[in-house]
Amino acid sequence: MLSTFRQSALRSACLIRSMSTTTTGFPQSQSDPLLREAVSLLHNPIQQSPRIPKAPATPEPSKPISAPVYEIPPDKDPVLQFLTTSVMKHGRYQRAQKIISEMLLHIHAFTRTPPLPIVHEAIRRASPAVRVKFSKVGARSITRPVALSERQRTAQGIRWILEASKNKPGIHMQLRLAKEMISVVKGDSSALEKKSALHRAAMLARGTLSKR
Repeated sequence: MLSTFRQSALRSACLIRSMSTTTTGFPQSQSDPLLREAVSLLHNPIQQSPRIPKAPATPEPSKPISAPVYEIPPDKDPVLQFLTTSVMKHGRYQRAQKIISEMLLHIHAFTRTPPLPIVHEAIRRASPAVRVKFSKVGARSITRPVALSERQRTAQGIRWILEASKNKPGIHMQLRLAKEMISVVKGDSSALEKKSALHRAAMLARGTLSKR
């Protein structure tokens, strides 16, 4: 850029000098201000300011990319397997598996959430902790509460849910069962009423327990 400016200044100085020589016959370098300015530019070129090198840009730290999380049910869930065997009739295990699979699809369609936690929560809420055992001592009939194991609790809860699902509207069992699971989680199921009645009876019969 500077060399181009010097060439244009030199060209203009030569042109002014030739015009002044041809018109007056002697150079007018001392009296012409334009000629003096052009000559000063030729002898004292414009000094360019030194360029300050830019600091290299520091790269931003890359954020770790988290892998998407998919809630996939396990291959063999013990609660689902227990529910499948409770639904099974006449040894048709594949038929029972199809009913449970379609029930999970209906729950997902109704709630737009993963269906497996809803099934676990419904069975847990419907499962009683104790049962009332009747025994005869002489001529008297005595009732006393008995604690249930985990398997016994789950079996009783599933049994009550299956009985309550028969009152739900729908032709297919998987649709009625899905509606009953959602009702148990919401708290408006007859299975919960049976559980509350059983717990009240066990509380009333706790006086027959022997003191240790």
